[in-house]
Amino acid sequence: MRQVVIIEDEADINDLLARWFASEGFRVTTAGDGRAGLHAVQQTRPDLVILDMRLPTMSGWEVCRWLRASEDTRRIPIIVISAISGTEDRIAALEMGVDDFIVKPFSVREVMARSRAVLRRSEQRIASARLEGSR
Repeated sequence: MRQVVIIEDEADINDLLARWFASEGFRVTTAGDGRAGLHAVQQTRPDLVILDMRLPTMSGWEVCRWLRASEDTRRIPIIVISAISGTEDRIAALEMGVDDFIVKPFSVREVMARSRAVLRRSEQRIASARLEGSR
């Protein structure tokens, strides 16, 4: 069973996403601030992180930097869902290592479709790396 960590400070959005991911068969862990989210990722080593950028205690930018800097978490796919809609911010997030960026307001069906696509790409990278390692 796949694991997702949702780091979102708006409780209604956190709950909505958690319900949808659970209905798709994911184990779900949620966090309402950056520090708690980072801790949840460290504890669960999820298959996917859903991350808001404007978070209390530690911004999504900081969470992302930490995740990408750590050998243990750098390969975990990250999808940002944020009200930040400026092109420069989205580009900065993608260049930082985010796998996808969805602007609020969003369609939950789109989030799920993009999540499946990101996970497929991640699984293909892992399979390719294993194949290369066995040669």
